[in-house]
Amino acid sequence: MRKIFLFIVISLFLSNDLLSQEMTLQECIAFAQKKSDAAKVADKEFLVNILNYQGFKASYLPQVSLSGTGPGLDRSIKPAVLDDGSQVFRAQNSAYSNVNLNVTQKLAFLGTEISLGSSISRIDQFGDNGNSYYSTSPINLQVRQPLFKVNTYKWDNKIRDMEYENMKKRYSESMEGIAIKVTSKFFDLYISEMNIKNATRNKLDNDTLFMLSQGRYKVGKIAENDLLQSELEKLKSELALESAYLEYERVLEEFKILIGLRAHDTISIVPETTFDMFEVDPEVAMNEALRNRSDITFYKINEERARRNLEVTEDNNTFTADFRATFGLNKSAGEVTDAYREMLDQENVNFTFSVPLFQWGKGDSEIEAAYANMEKVEIDNRQSRKEFETQVKFQTLRFKQLQKQVLIAAKSDTIANKRFDVSYKRFRIGKIDMNDLFIAQNEKNQAFQSYISTLKNYWVSYYQLRQTTLYDFKTESAIEYNLSAFK
Repeated sequence: MRKIFLFIVISLFLSNDLLSQEMTLQECIAFAQKKSDAAKVADKEFLVNILNYQGFKASYLPQVSLSGTGPGLDRSIKPAVLDDGSQVFRAQNSAYSNVNLNVTQKLAFLGTEISLGSSISRIDQFGDNGNSYYSTSPINLQVRQPLFKVNTYKWDNKIRDMEYENMKKRYSESMEGIAIKVTSKFFDLYISEMNIKNATRNKLDNDTLFMLSQGRYKVGKIAENDLLQSELEKLKSELALESAYLEYERVLEEFKILIGLRAHDTISIVPETTFDMFEVDPEVAMNEALRNRSDITFYKINEERARRNLEVTEDNNTFTADFRATFGLNKSAGEVTDAYREMLDQENVNFTFSVPLFQWGKGDSEIEAAYANMEKVEIDNRQSRKEFETQVKFQTLRFKQLQKQVLIAAKSDTIANKRFDVSYKRFRIGKIDMNDLFIAQNEKNQAFQSYISTLKNYWVSYYQLRQTTLYDFKTESAIEYNLSAFK
């Protein structure tokens, strides 16, 4: 009864009656790049980086702010200066409030910050001689210009632009990374399907061989040892079939989780058994990798940060200055309308400087450390770039090698199948013994496993080459994913 149930399950599986959706490798990859958890994580990371970059760029546009205080109440005893210059303590009871409107603009190319503001303040004095006073500044222009300093605004803009480009490349690499994982698990699922198919055939063949062996044993054509070997192979084939089906269930569940299917969803994969023998020029692969990969941009970003740190450190240990100027109008009065009449000029110019005199070697040490760090970054980058170029080179050579191996493996599988068919027919008519037949069967199984494993390696290597270079050799175009394309 158990064997009948297993046979029914396998028959339903092989006829695809239980499966409701067929998907090719490319369709599985596209589905995973939209629905999988890995894709959602990459999308969110990409979106966060975009929003942070947009926020940074927006900080260099005019920033408008409104601020204020009050109404606030102050009741306390405070020192007061009399007309003769003496001081006494007097009780004070007052309220105060103010409102400020400011527009600030950064000029990245100059390192300048300009602010245009307008403000009004009011103080109310309570008591027998209570009064109200207003102070207004309808227009107030402030300029801050660092002198003999590194333009950090310019540096920050340059580095953030490079990081933005690097972030887009990393997103494309993440999508190609999903393609690699899906491809690997896709062929694991295909291999498990083929193992069931192969195990089913082996079981049927061994069942038949055991029946033939029983008949030959009865008429004395084979020894008991051959009969026992045939029975052992029959039992082994039954266990192999059950193990193959259990392995299929495990791989299927993992594959569904990977691409973003629900537990109760069903899927039937369409195996990718064809392959294009397109040319992969190692020089083109290297050039595209150096142009498209985030690794190269990351090396450049590290060098720019090290140079920025060196210049800032040098500035902090030499003569620096700041120029600040304020120009505007202001007035104070007891009435708010009077506070806006006959305005008075307001000017304030301030020049500050800093010169380190005696630091006991502190400044020199900081500069030398920054310079050494810059050299370290350059050395690390050179080493990392060499390793990256080596990776690209051998990834290209491996793919070219697999293009040949997959053809050989396919041919070997075909030959091994034909050899087993011939051996099986010759065994049935008594031309070869059982050992020769089982040798042919094992060679067939090995050739089949070698073929599907090589086929998996070929397609995984293909998508690894795409990720390594971010270049599609079939269409001869750079690979770039856009977040909006997945929403």
